Amino acid sequence: MAREQLGICAEANLHGSYLFFNALDGQQAVLRHKLARLPVMIDRLAEHFSESMLSLVVAIGPQYWDKLYPQHRPAEFHAFPSYDNEHLSLATEPVDLFIQLRSDRLDVNYLACQQVQQLLAANTELIEQLSGFHYLDGRDLTGFNINPCSLRGLARRKSALLPDTEPFAGGSYVFFSRMHFDLTHWQQLSQTEQEQLMGFSKVSAKVLAGQAEHSHWQTLLEDAAPPALLQQSMPFGRLKEQGLLSVTFCAQPNAYLQLLQRRLGLAAVPYDPLLDYYQADLCTAFFAPSISFIEQAAQQA
Repeated sequence: MAREQLGICAEANLHGSYLFFNALDGQQAVLRHKLARLPVMIDRLAEHFSESMLSLVVAIGPQYWDKLYPQHRPAEFHAFPSYDNEHLSLATEPVDLFIQLRSDRLDVNYLACQQVQQLLAANTELIEQLSGFHYLDGRDLTGFNINPCSLRGLARRKSALLPDTEPFAGGSYVFFSRMHFDLTHWQQLSQTEQEQLMGFSKVSAKVLAGQAEHSHWQTLLEDAAPPALLQQSMPFGRLKEQGLLSVTFCAQPNAYLQLLQRRLGLAAVPYDPLLDYYQADLCTAFFAPSISFIEQAAQQA
């Protein structure tokens, strides 16, 4: 049975760190070995700071996958889609490697980032480092529940991880986007206006009775049920810039693509009105293989 990366289905943490690397030319063989060392290195740090609940996800971009693992490729692994749309501009960007580190201690995240950078510095270029945080009991900067249809228990694994019967069992498709939030204009709305736009209560997260047809909540629904996706998104913020670091894991990438099309108004539903307050950049896709796959690939190199 494939050993999945534990960070994929880990419970929510207080702090998130996101590292984006591009590989230097001709470093594939070395990186295969170093990526296999990363889970062991982070596990040791997590054991030393056991109360921090530190977890790791290592994922590879579609344009680099065939160089790193030329003999195998996930069947539905493609670049982040680029849609021309009046409601939201998606600034897609190819990235070779994505590292997600989450814990309940900011200092432990910093130590983990240092160790990852020290391991990979000679073979990669760090192109972006982002940080997210847990906000008001699981809300985003709108003040609403960040994921009102969050998954629990076995449903998390079923939605995020490829089953044992398939190639790349224990792996997961990953979609990342940085969403800049227009907090100033959002705060000019009354709470009632915000709730009508979202489609559910700001306090209880219960779906509103008799809600408007054009709401964020209704855009999320597919056949009257939320899509099977595991969200690990976290807000980010400084005084002059804030937003959401959207991270989605899924076993069926088509579920995410259909949701994205609905939100953009490219399907048979109105576009998501929440997008009037967001601007997206650094949109990119990855695949997070199982630890078993990473270790076996390193041994075969």
